[in-house]
Amino acid sequence: MSAQPGEPDDRASVEDTIIRLIEPASTTAERPVSAAVDDVLRRLPASARGARRASAVTDDDADGEDATAAELPGRTEWMLVVRSSATSVPLDRPVLVGRAPALARVSGAVEPRRLIVPRDRTGVSSTHARIEQLGDSLVVTDVGSTNGVVVHWASGPPRRLRPGESCVVLPDAAVDLGDGIVIEFQPHPSPPKEHP
Repeated sequence: MSAQPGEPDDRASVEDTIIRLIEPASTTAERPVSAAVDDVLRRLPASARGARRASAVTDDDADGEDATAAELPGRTEWMLVVRSSATSVPLDRPVLVGRAPALARVSGAVEPRRLIVPRDRTGVSSTHARIEQLGDSLVVTDVGSTNGVVVHWASGPPRRLRPGESCVVLPDAAVDLGDGIVIEFQPHPSPPKEHP
């Protein structure tokens, strides 16, 4: 279905990222999720390794305008990284993941990014999951996928999300969408700040 004259085309207004998987050599076995979580833990900054840090976050700044993510003190910006690929996507806005992620009919204030999984990964639904950073929290939502979303924690048993269920995850978690698509989190490198 194409857009009517005068209406914007959803596909043209959204920034899409396509996953380019790197196939392992035949002598290399796929790493288990627990080994990958250990690697993520080693890469985390010390401030993100703590259980919870108290940070003062206000809804409005002194001028009465909303504070942007970059202006909040002590906040770590995150990006998602797809294991077995060179794909990384900043979580400065929500990300829809799937073989052909569809935008909601009623859009919010911020258009989500789309992370497109190769079509041959049929274990992943067309619109499988939504991943976003809300304040200091990372939130994963199963948006009605057929085969589910499994969150692997650094310790403890994995958790399978029910369709429509959201879950706050720690940065050391690995999110398994199935069919070899595993998402991890890393701190997003911030650009150097200019000093007057």
